[in-house]
Amino acid sequence: MEKKSTEQKNEISICDILKNNTAKIIRKLESQIPTNAQAHSDLYAQYLHLLDDYFGTCYLWQKQYYDKFGLDRKTLNVINDYWDIITDLYCTQIDMIVSAQKSNVGTRANLIALCDQYIHQILDYYGKIFSQTLSKINEESGKNYNLIAEE
Repeated sequence: MEKKSTEQKNEISICDILKNNTAKIIRKLESQIPTNAQAHSDLYAQYLHLLDDYFGTCYLWQKQYYDKFGLDRKTLNVINDYWDIITDLYCTQIDMIVSAQKSNVGTRANLIALCDQYIHQILDYYGKIFSQTLSKINEESGKNYNLIAEE
């Protein structure tokens, strides 16, 4: 078994080293996605909770202050209607932003897919050119350079 392991290490190429280590790093980064997403989600939830607490605490102080103004019910209803409109507009803007973010992610995913297709086309072309060049070198030198190691 040790002999096989030593033989495999002797047969490894620089391409194997680069591919294997790159794949290992990518898998490690991918494994961290749920943790990172959850951490950012938790942080954002804490931020929103902080804002809610802030306005809840301020409410108690402000109520004591503004109640002294003696605003009548009609004025308060107008102010409430105004802030309902502003709040609804803000909620609509949040929905629009979320929709734009989803669209942005979709567009970026499509661009990555197109880039992947383009890279595969280039690599296919590169492989054909490299194979043809290697064939010509083999013909001229009388040697046989193999692209794929024989098993």
